[in-house]
Amino acid sequence: MNVAKSFVNYMEDLSMGNFGTDIFIGVIPIAPDKAWWVISGGGSSTRKNHTGERIKDYILNVYYRNTDAEDVYETVQEFEEEINSKQCIQLDNYETVEMEANILSTDQDIDNEDRVLALVQIRISIYQN
Repeated sequence: MNVAKSFVNYMEDLSMGNFGTDIFIGVIPIAPDKAWWVISGGGSSTRKNHTGERIKDYILNVYYRNTDAEDVYETVQEFEEEINSKQCIQLDNYETVEMEANILSTDQDIDNEDRVLALVQIRISIYQN
């Protein structure tokens, strides 16, 4: 399982939606109006311990859209606060060292169907042994 899919599983655990219905990876269909999509933004291998273990940083761009602008701002802010909570969030099949929303709710304008778009960029540090 890749990092983006594992992150989508986490979103499903938060009852934010269901993969393939209102949460998507990479490309989003025209419908539904209210939907999330996750795009991998790459990453880097940041540190290597003396014993050979490595910490990798992954970047995920998480977008949300809806016709209701207030819902977009509220939903994305709540999501950012969940990501930046005090707890260390663990993803399926990965040992997560840290996860943070490093670009907070950004208004990305209105799409062709008059839906408001917002972005939260997530950095995920994963331990690899």
